[in-house]
Amino acid sequence: MENMRMPQPVSIAAVLTDVDGTLVTKDKVLTERALQAVNRLRERGVVFTITSGRPPFGMRKLVEPLGLTMPMAAFNGGVIVLPDLSILDERQLPDYVLPALIDVIEAHGLDVWLFGSSDWYVRSLEAPRVSRETSNIQQPPKVVPNFEGINGVVKIVGVSDDHFRVAQCELAVQKNFGSHVSAARSQPHYLDVTHPTANKGMVIERLSRHLKIPMHRIAVLGDQLNDVLMFKKSGLSIAMGNASDEVKAQAHFVTTSFNEEGFAHAVEQFILPHAEAAGGPAVKPTGQLHRLGQSLWLDNITRDLLDGGTLQRYVDELSVTGLTSNPTIFHHAIRSSGAYDAAIQEKLMQGKSGEALFFDLALEDLTRAADIFQPIYDRTNGVDGWVSLEVSPLLAYDAASTLAAAKELHTRAGRPNLFIKIPGTREGLPAIEEAIFAGVPINVTLLFSREHYLAAAEAFLRGIERRIEAGLRPDVASVASVFVSRWDSAVAGKVPPDLRSRLGIAMAQRTYKAYRCLLSSPRWQRIYNSGARPQRLLWASTGTKDPAASDVLYVKSLAAPFTVNTMPEGTLKALADHGDITSLLQADGGDCEEVLARIAKAGIDVYALAAQLQDEGAKSFVNSWNELMAVIDSKSVTLKRAG
Repeated sequence: MENMRMPQPVSIAAVLTDVDGTLVTKDKVLTERALQAVNRLRERGVVFTITSGRPPFGMRKLVEPLGLTMPMAAFNGGVIVLPDLSILDERQLPDYVLPALIDVIEAHGLDVWLFGSSDWYVRSLEAPRVSRETSNIQQPPKVVPNFEGINGVVKIVGVSDDHFRVAQCELAVQKNFGSHVSAARSQPHYLDVTHPTANKGMVIERLSRHLKIPMHRIAVLGDQLNDVLMFKKSGLSIAMGNASDEVKAQAHFVTTSFNEEGFAHAVEQFILPHAEAAGGPAVKPTGQLHRLGQSLWLDNITRDLLDGGTLQRYVDELSVTGLTSNPTIFHHAIRSSGAYDAAIQEKLMQGKSGEALFFDLALEDLTRAADIFQPIYDRTNGVDGWVSLEVSPLLAYDAASTLAAAKELHTRAGRPNLFIKIPGTREGLPAIEEAIFAGVPINVTLLFSREHYLAAAEAFLRGIERRIEAGLRPDVASVASVFVSRWDSAVAGKVPPDLRSRLGIAMAQRTYKAYRCLLSSPRWQRIYNSGARPQRLLWASTGTKDPAASDVLYVKSLAAPFTVNTMPEGTLKALADHGDITSLLQADGGDCEEVLARIAKAGIDVYALAAQLQDEGAKSFVNSWNELMAVIDSKSVTLKRAG
């Protein structure tokens, strides 16, 4: 153990470590002491994650014992994955360099391996180190006669037990391919070639941006020359005792070797004395979800939230970027609080009552909320930062009146970032198309299934296409709100125990698959080319109603980029407290069809149930509306008497 370059005193909020030759022993073992060191970091609030030249599937066995919850960097940063190996970012090698690159590596007498995110390829199982690599990453390679026609290559490895040849090949690749690739030895016998931005120096930069933790507060550990790139950008770099003198010379500290508990020793001696909990909204699970590309909206609005500064705090501390409202929310807000009494009294004196009085109150709240979100709306060019107001559900079967109300409410609000909510029922779809054509931003609500979503998307598309044909600007915003938890409430006690609380997620997965297909379809591509923006998918009804299920079940299960999740306050707080996001929705729907097939065998007709849920939802909104009007009438009477 040796101190090479004493850094300036710094507090460490995150640790990024190499794996082979650093975190694990020569025999690829995670020692008990190493695991304890990671736990001690976590107890101190220090973020921990790993980076490796391994493929994602070669990192799988490390996730559970290390308790990993943060994104990991495979292929030295060529692929960033969540702990379930969902891909956040993939940087493939340019196809045009592959043939010449392979030729150069082979000309230096090295064997060649090709890696994609899910497979790797060799030309012989008898080639040097293939057997050992298979054991390390726990997945056998595919044997091919040549490498022609292999797409999606993230890393090429040149392999030789002649370390001099590997070093010479490294220099040749760097000279011949320059900025087209990143080439560095991950071991004396391995030359890793990846995308030019896939190297460990970029990994620490991306981790810093993702967590909003300055690089000088990130400690790094490694043993090879390719680790030096992250040494140079870190506030605290530690080389392993088994590293070469060249690597050791560029680290702040040198610990013992990987077979002498070098990782644990480094954490105990050099990192923990300077450990300080990572702070800030980006480190919280809410911030993580936001950074993964999903917008977090609050499914609530009250005057108390606005007056007390709570909504602004949710924006600043919990990454909330929008909100939704409905008659039920306003009913509870007005009934349970005296915050509206003065405003109601004022409007009574103006001769207002009932529905007119309510919309005055609602617009006051929602325009204030819209102003809070306006900077987000501006910063995202209108993608995010929205609030929503629902038209009277009593108009559900009158498309013309719904359209008139939508246009009037949006005009009265005078805010560009206010959605008008219209149910995506059969009767509501014509009003949605007409509202979009009229340039009114619409939140399509009460969608439960893939078929409901596709019908809503079709109404949106027709409205946009008509605007294009009429020579109008096509950039009218919309979201399609798919309700989730009500599915599981509807089948509670009717499905096998292992399918409990799984129907809503499966229906959401099926809808997400349709959404991803639609976004990339030629029809959508054409409207994008004309200046339109896509209609985003929004997950609604994501508060857990089953007391036996996790209170963040639907949030964790429905994480996906370019979507929205609107959640109740309780769910938002639970997510911030203990909702680590470790997986992403799969574009192909994952296992949804298997789950839905099993649910069908249990006697559940999801198509009939979807229609039932939409009908019940529409009736529920009418009931809530009537209750809301009754509360306003009751308060009006009480306040008149008091006045």
